[in-house]
Amino acid sequence: MYTDEQIKTGQWIRELIAEDRLHEFYVSSAWLRLRDEVLREYKGECQNCKRRGKYVKATIVHHVKHVREFPELALSKTYTDGKEQMQLKPVCKDCHEYAEHPERLRWNAKEPLTEERW
Repeated sequence: MYTDEQIKTGQWIRELIAEDRLHEFYVSSAWLRLRDEVLREYKGECQNCKRRGKYVKATIVHHVKHVREFPELALSKTYTDGKEQMQLKPVCKDCHEYAEHPERLRWNAKEPLTEERW
């Protein structure tokens, strides 16, 4: 069990990252409560789609500053970068995969069958 101080500073998340057990963060009661709170605050709407005038259900709460790089912000709704910024953003699956994590598309892409790339 982790202390309030370890949770507040992100120490427990650093340990999970170091041990390749980050999934435990995403199923923790602390994260699940905060995730639900954020979805309720934004009425379950994808913020990327909403900005474009579309209303799509958000199914994911995205960490703007990624957890592996900024574990101390994993349970923060905002961060300060000169001014207060949104840290946890509700998004739909498509926006999460294509807008927030386009690098994952390259990871999942299959290698071409031939040298000619077709």
